[in-house]
Amino acid sequence: VFDDEEESKLSYTEIYQEYQALVEKLLEDYLKEVGINEEKFQEAFSSPLAKTHTSQAILQTVLAAEDFRLFKKMMVQKNIEMQLQAITIIKERNGVLPDCLTEGSDVFSEIEQEEMKILREVLRKSKEEYEIEQERKRTEE
Repeated sequence: VFDDEEESKLSYTEIYQEYQALVEKLLEDYLKEVGINEEKFQEAFSSPLAKTHTSQAILQTVLAAEDFRLFKKMMVQKNIEMQLQAITIIKERNGVLPDCLTEGSDVFSEIEQEEMKILREVLRKSKEEYEIEQERKRTEE
């Protein structure tokens, strides 16, 4: 559901709140499991070692729970990755990429049009299922 538009949608906030709750719960459980209290974690999290580029990349999912802009950026990136996976699947099925993806042409062959139609339908159904699930959750509440 995330796109690269400047303005954020209301649904983003709901997803973000669910994400925050999930990260918090997973982090709490993990800290209990390894026997680290929250204070020690905060200490380690704010140490100079945690500020390195590698550590920041590892901790990005945790940091995103505290920073909506980072979270949205991460979700937009995930959408791009999913689109690239779809393109890879198309290439594996056909052996080549459609001309429109390699030569900048806007002309689609019939097969390419059908593939794009299928891809759009899959994305539409995925979004529809997500919205139904969200509505079900709201109804339960």
